Amino acid sequence: MDTSNTLPIHNKAFTVYFENGQMAKAMRVRKDVDPETIVRVLGFVQSQACIFISGGAGLMSDGDKQLIKEIMDEVANFAQEHNAIIIDGGTESGVMQMIGDSRQRAHHTFPLIGVAPLGKVSYPGYKNEREEAYLEDSHSHFVLVDGDEWGDESNIIVRLTNRLGKTQKKPSVGILINGGKLAMHEVYLASTTDMKIPMLVLEGSGRAADEISTAFRTGQTQRSILRAIIAGGDIDLVAANEGPEAIREKLTARFK
Repeated sequence: MDTSNTLPIHNKAFTVYFENGQMAKAMRVRKDVDPETIVRVLGFVQSQACIFISGGAGLMSDGDKQLIKEIMDEVANFAQEHNAIIIDGGTESGVMQMIGDSRQRAHHTFPLIGVAPLGKVSYPGYKNEREEAYLEDSHSHFVLVDGDEWGDESNIIVRLTNRLGKTQKKPSVGILINGGKLAMHEVYLASTTDMKIPMLVLEGSGRAADEISTAFRTGQTQRSILRAIIAGGDIDLVAANEGPEAIREKLTARFK
């Protein structure tokens, strides 16, 4: 595997060649990049419906992980059928790995964009001595954000989702599965800024998703971030134990 410490030039497309034979179109950006630049460089000329996936699989049982894999298969099938783009964190972990595996197993062609902080990841052609994750090899595109902390990419994920979907009134929607502090922050951004994006929250998947679900159902919470999400967000709960059919039903309703 060809590795180096040479960083790509900002706002220029380059190709990542993975060991499994897959290729991905990528670009490096600053945190304040205009989403229009990303759209132009990566070649998304026309607006498309867009789904962003946030969260993880922390503290899940093997049975729960299998259920989430089946749900990700359904999300991938839906994206393929509706010519939608999926955006996530792009690394080899949790739901990001699952959606990449779903896309590859089914030989889908929908764009799968991973957005990650450059200071935390490595990929073929760039060995980062401080790496904490590796780029997932079934994604078709990557946006690598100048940043040394997880979360430096979150604002771009939400802004890019908003740009890809809403310019031509194409639907955009987020899906929260499990997740921790970072996922909670992404739902906050999607719920409280001018980039508002409806969120499907997978109730019963654990952690951040269940915190939001409980606050949404009861209307009671001591956490200011949850109060802001509930007050400002377009939240729709999806029961994880209802399986893939439930997430398809919710996505279909949002994409009409």
